[in-house]
Amino acid sequence: MFFPNFIMEDDKTKNQLLRELKELRKRIVEYEESVSDKLTGLHNIRHFLILAEHEYERAHRYERPLSFVTLGIDNLKQVKKIYRTEIVDQVLIAVAERFRMSVRAVDIIGRYRDDVFVLILPEANLTHARKIADRIRKAVSNAPISTDSGLVAIKVSLGVAKITVNTPNLSALMYSADKAMKAAQERGGDRVEVG
Repeated sequence: MFFPNFIMEDDKTKNQLLRELKELRKRIVEYEESVSDKLTGLHNIRHFLILAEHEYERAHRYERPLSFVTLGIDNLKQVKKIYRTEIVDQVLIAVAERFRMSVRAVDIIGRYRDDVFVLILPEANLTHARKIADRIRKAVSNAPISTDSGLVAIKVSLGVAKITVNTPNLSALMYSADKAMKAAQERGGDRVEVG
C-alpha cells in the first residue's frame, strides 16, 4: 500500500510542476510581448527608452563613449502606395533583420515609428558609430528585399550623434540623431549624416 501512495504523490508533484511550467511559459510570452514590437521583434519604443536611458546614465556618469543612430526608410510611403499591407510588413521585417545583423550584440535596437528605427551604441565613438551606420545603410539599401510580390528596393537614411559633456539628457541625443537623419533625407536620402 505504501508504494501506490508514493506514486500518487509523485503524480501530484509532476502535475503541479507541469502547471507551474505552463504558467511560467505564459508569463515569458507576456513579458516578450510587452517589450517587443509585434511586427519586427525589435524592442518596442517604451522598452528601448528604458534601456537607452540606462546606457545614457552609465556613459554620462563614467564619461564613456555613447552614440545614437536613427534610421529612416526613405521610400516607405511610395512602397505603401504600390503594395498591400502584407508586403509593407515583409519589407519592415526584412529591414529590421538586416539592421539587427549589422550591429554588435551589445547594441540596442528599437522601432520608434512606422518607418523609423533607433539604435544606441554603447562604447562607440562617433567614428565607429558612423562606420556602423554606413554598414547598416549598405545592408539595407544595396540588395532589394524579396517579398511575395517580388523584389522591393529600399533606401534608408541614417543620422548619427554622440554624447558630449553638453548633452543634457537622452532626449537631446535622440534629437541630434533625428535631425541628422532628416538632413540626410533632405539631401537625397540613402546616406549617413552626423548631428
